[in-house]
Amino acid sequence: MKALKNVVAVAAAVVLGTLLTACGTTVVTNGDKANVITTTASSETKIAPDKASFQVSVYAQGDTAEVAQKQGAELTNAVIAALKEAGVEEKDIQTTYTNVSPTYDWSSNEPAITGYESNTSLSVSGADIGAVSGLMEVCISAGATGVDGPRYYVSAYDEAYQQALADAVTATKPKAEAMATAAGVALGPVISIDEGYQDTGYRYATNEEAKALATGAAADGGEVMEIAPGEVTIEAQVTVSYAIN
Repeated sequence: MKALKNVVAVAAAVVLGTLLTACGTTVVTNGDKANVITTTASSETKIAPDKASFQVSVYAQGDTAEVAQKQGAELTNAVIAALKEAGVEEKDIQTTYTNVSPTYDWSSNEPAITGYESNTSLSVSGADIGAVSGLMEVCISAGATGVDGPRYYVSAYDEAYQQALADAVTATKPKAEAMATAAGVALGPVISIDEGYQDTGYRYATNEEAKALATGAAADGGEVMEIAPGEVTIEAQVTVSYAIN
């Protein structure tokens, strides 16, 4: 009989020491370790972006590499000058790519060089949302052959993320309380908090207000396309461990 009681006691201890996991929540009740409930939660904050960047491409052709390069440089310099005139700061204009290469006639078995082409790409950043469309028009009017974008950013990203982070921490407690009640234990204080993955894709690099840009920057007579930024989602994830009694 004594042996049977020992077996029952051991079985009960094994059950009590089992990890219960469901929906991102873990309950640990083991006499050899601190008793904890660990739960995860996430929270989202939606906010309208107020900054943007876009790409500009400049293409030119010439009979020689020198001519193509010169024409490409003249067009690129004109685009940069127009952007500065429109109010874009020099630090917000970056040449990201430039290339001069031959063009070929592929109609015969032996392709022949027919000329040369120049390709240059510029990145414009720190633009106010309301100025993006006009700045794109400025680039086209100055000689750019293409624009691509915009990509959106939030200058108040840090504040929005911190709010989402706080809301995520708060959201873990009801889950932990529900698990504690089901396990027949009392929920104690927080003993650890771990931050999850953070996507900083919408974070404005310097988090500073850029210089105000001109909003009437389109060429005379041109129609400025409306930019509709909508809202972006900023998410925070946390893992919180609570003591249990």
